[in-house]
Amino acid sequence: AGVATLTAALLTQGTKTKTAPEIATEIEQLGASIGAGAGVDFTNVYANAPANAFPQTVTLMADLVKNPTFAAEELERQQAQTLDNLRVALSQPGSIAGQAVGRVVYGDAPYGAPGSGTVQSVPAITPADVAAFHAARYRPSDATLVFSGDITPAAARALAQQAFGDWRPAGQAAAPVAAPAGQALAPRIVVVNQPGAGQAAVVAAIRGVSRTDADYFPLTLGNTLLGGGFSSRLNQEIRIKRGLSYGAGSSLGARADAGLFTASTQTKNETADEVADLILAEIAKLGAETPTQADLAPRRATLIGGFGRSLETVDGLGALVANLALYDLPMSDLADYAGRVRAVTPEQVQAAFAEHLPVNRASLVIVGDGSLFLDALRAKHPNLEVIEASELNLNSGSLK
Repeated sequence: AGVATLTAALLTQGTKTKTAPEIATEIEQLGASIGAGAGVDFTNVYANAPANAFPQTVTLMADLVKNPTFAAEELERQQAQTLDNLRVALSQPGSIAGQAVGRVVYGDAPYGAPGSGTVQSVPAITPADVAAFHAARYRPSDATLVFSGDITPAAARALAQQAFGDWRPAGQAAAPVAAPAGQALAPRIVVVNQPGAGQAAVVAAIRGVSRTDADYFPLTLGNTLLGGGFSSRLNQEIRIKRGLSYGAGSSLGARADAGLFTASTQTKNETADEVADLILAEIAKLGAETPTQADLAPRRATLIGGFGRSLETVDGLGALVANLALYDLPMSDLADYAGRVRAVTPEQVQAAFAEHLPVNRASLVIVGDGSLFLDALRAKHPNLEVIEASELNLNSGSLK
């Protein structure tokens, strides 16, 4: 865990011909931005620059992708920074819950591993590990190059050939991961006890669908109704009506394999069990009751408006195109998006939630001072598991 993230972070920290300071200086002189990040399914390397500096920027980006050196001292620096960030995260209930929930839903499958690694795994990563990952995963046959902005197709092809035409794989390709989500697991109720925590984080999570699933759009619209924005059902029930939180929301993760659906908030420790009940009740309601057209109309407007705003920026358009390409979806989806959102019926939303996100498959992760809510929660969920925060093992699907 953490190798992909460290590999991406190190791309800008030295190549065979440039040091990290030289790379940073060149990026600044070009007026550009170049970076990289690793997600659950792929790594994204991006570059943005004024049109007159774009060819030089792409050439530099190609050098970073093709020729990183992964110097030991740069790796150590990134490891130290990552460990500092992880230690801070592991002091905060919301961050702990966010890392634990992947293990609860996916166990020891690849999707279950924390993307940034753990305090145990990160120090054990060597330059050889990072170089081997790069050789096996950063390959022209697995790469998609997306251009957006003030550039013609002919110029883009010429620039791609100039910058990446000599790219050759550095080693044997890694075997594809057949099912990164693994087998579906039984739901769990997990309390991570953090004595003295000022608040409790509450997360309900369900193994969802892939990005290419036929019900992706009904689920997306339903998710926006449930937890997308200030007027969503979760925020109405938890914040506006009861004042139990500063905000509640939900997320429908899009992945190559079964994605992660979560509904979450933070609240006082004393109301953690009440908030958990409210979250589960709202998820259940979407699968049991058909929403009205009046419920969905503003949600459609939110989705279509947000998509339209993304299309108006170079970075936003590029990200949308890259997402379609990486999930092997047709480019026509860009033009079809608004129509597909408008075409979703209330009945489809209810049916999709009932089939794919039934509340009886929901796991709960609550992180906080258990002395203030465990008795009430155990009365409703006698099979809950309690793990001390000091003993939480994010390297294991059991968390123990």
